[in-house]
Amino acid sequence: MNRNTKDNALGVPSPTINVRNPANQDLDVPEFPARNGPQRLVAAATRQPRGRQKVHLEPGHSPLDWARLKSSGQNLRGVSQLGRYTLDDVKQHKTLDDAWTVIQGKIYNITPYMKFHPGGVKDLMRIAGRDGTKLFMLTHSWVNAEFMLDACLVGFLVHS
Repeated sequence: MNRNTKDNALGVPSPTINVRNPANQDLDVPEFPARNGPQRLVAAATRQPRGRQKVHLEPGHSPLDWARLKSSGQNLRGVSQLGRYTLDDVKQHKTLDDAWTVIQGKIYNITPYMKFHPGGVKDLMRIAGRDGTKLFMLTHSWVNAEFMLDACLVGFLVHS
């Protein structure tokens, strides 16, 4: 693949890319967007959103490792059976060693998931000890929390 220019209908050179197709024929394909074209100029002038801070997960804490831990049979709930809890009960569990949260009326022990969370422990601690439904839906609306945290389900939220 090499780059060259070819005159367009107005006699102005436009960049093209020389590509070979499976039949071993050369094809001149226009480069898009053109190097000095309006699409690139607009994109260069547009203010870009602030980048996410990447969090490097510790070795052994990938999504596959989380799936393996979930299916290991290990008790990730921290309780012997599912229960009914009030928001006051959940508020008592807001430390790094013992963190619960509510997502869509279900209470999860997020302590075992802390080091597996792609946003890092700090982000996950924002919802520890409280109803994290609103923040979760703002940042993770496409994530199926019930599936992701099913092994960490502690119980259900009841109103006192």
